Amino acid sequence: MARRVISVVIIALLGIASVAMASSVQRFNTDSLLRVLDDIVENDRHIEENLQHSIATCRSELRLAENDSVRFGVLGCMFHLYRKYRLDSALYYARLRADVARQMGKRDSISEALMNVADALKGVGRFQDGLAVLRGLPNDEYVKASNYYYYLLHSITLSLYNEYSDAEQDEYYRKLLRSYRDTILSLNEADASGYVINVAEIFRSEGKCGEALKILTDFGQENPDAVSGDAMYWCTLAETYKQLGGNVEAEKYCFAMAAIIDKRNSVKTYTSLQSLALLLNVSGDTERAFNYITCAMEDITEGNARSRLLQVSQCIPIIADAYAQVQRQKRMTRITFDLVVSVLVVTLVVIMVKLRHRNRRLTEMQSKLDAKNKELTELNDDLKMANTRLGESNKIKEAYIAHLFKVCTEYIDDMEKFRMQLSRKLKGGQLAEIKAMILHPVANDALKDFFKKFDTIFLELFPTFIEDFNKLLLPGQEIVPKEKDSLNTELRIYALVRLGINDSTKIASFLHYSPQTVYNYRQKVRNRAAVPKEKFVDAVQNL
Repeated sequence: MARRVISVVIIALLGIASVAMASSVQRFNTDSLLRVLDDIVENDRHIEENLQHSIATCRSELRLAENDSVRFGVLGCMFHLYRKYRLDSALYYARLRADVARQMGKRDSISEALMNVADALKGVGRFQDGLAVLRGLPNDEYVKASNYYYYLLHSITLSLYNEYSDAEQDEYYRKLLRSYRDTILSLNEADASGYVINVAEIFRSEGKCGEALKILTDFGQENPDAVSGDAMYWCTLAETYKQLGGNVEAEKYCFAMAAIIDKRNSVKTYTSLQSLALLLNVSGDTERAFNYITCAMEDITEGNARSRLLQVSQCIPIIADAYAQVQRQKRMTRITFDLVVSVLVVTLVVIMVKLRHRNRRLTEMQSKLDAKNKELTELNDDLKMANTRLGESNKIKEAYIAHLFKVCTEYIDDMEKFRMQLSRKLKGGQLAEIKAMILHPVANDALKDFFKKFDTIFLELFPTFIEDFNKLLLPGQEIVPKEKDSLNTELRIYALVRLGINDSTKIASFLHYSPQTVYNYRQKVRNRAAVPKEKFVDAVQNL
């Protein structure tokens, strides 16, 4: 699944690149391209599976080859599969191919196979041996017309020039390389990418980088399909930008495109990835550069491309030193960060401990404050109740004082009337009637009248007393007076309790009963109470 996703992304990017040429490379998102290359470098083993499958198929065909002609073709396929993948294996199959060609006795086939041998020798760094093989080929028309032959001559000579030339040999090799390029140009078609690349290289060697850039970009715009999978084209374009200078992003993009194509085709003998690594290292992207140069070193070692090994080995110390420095800076940054975090954590812990201690003190203070508030609330409620009772008491006093004055006035009037009656009868000599009036008891009538007035006054002050009092009794045990707007003895006793007179002796004196009689009445009512007996008096006083 990962391989399929990577392949789709690569194809899409190559399609974009085939439309947009190097003259407008700045428009592309190089960062996105580098992220794709990161994924390919990380998952290159999955990409190699296709090549391994092709190699296994060729091996099977080689075992089943019926004759030398078929065997020669299959060995050529094996050589080309290994040519940029495993150079020692490529040399092995090139030599086998040369042996088969000699057995076949075909001169052209022998020349082709020996070119393969020279190609493999070049790859493993044996330039003089490869050059000797090429010089031993017959100077016939097949060889003269072979673009492959002159390509090998040029590339081997270029390698020798880069490795061994001195000031005296410099001009000789330059002319020789130019003659090989001219020959390759004459053999290639003008609309081929190889032709355009050779022309661009000639321009570059002559210092005409602007002309080289133009011919490359024009060809790319006119032939997008031809460059979409051509790593050499993108490397040449990148080198041209590098020689011109001033457009580092274009160099990055072109080298990244070339590296993607090389990695996609499982090429191990590339130069694109290490060139990109050097460029990224200079740009400050050291970690990515280290990953790329490490990958390049692994691929070249695995492919046994000794000709590339020296180039990469020269790059590795530069990038490795920069990478080590970056890692040291990261470690120092991490250590600094850890120290800062540690200090912050310790500070935070100290603050938390202090806050916790302070919160505990605040909680204790809050608890005490809540207790005080509760006490104040209770005292306030008691004060309100006391004020309420005081108001009721004042109201009761006012009412009873008014009624007391009224009763006293009526009593004085009655006494005055009684005196006048006695006076009139005394004047009239009605002694028998006077005697009868004096002997007639008036206490019972007066007491009944007093109780009636008390009941009237109390029910005016507490009109719902009877209903409220009965709610304190058990269902079915309610006390109902015989007369409306009056009280019976039990209700009258507890009416005095409601007025604050709780002493049975005082109640007995007020009602003209004995204390035992009052106690019996009270006990009888408490036995019928729906609330606890010890709270019954308080409940009555709160009615």
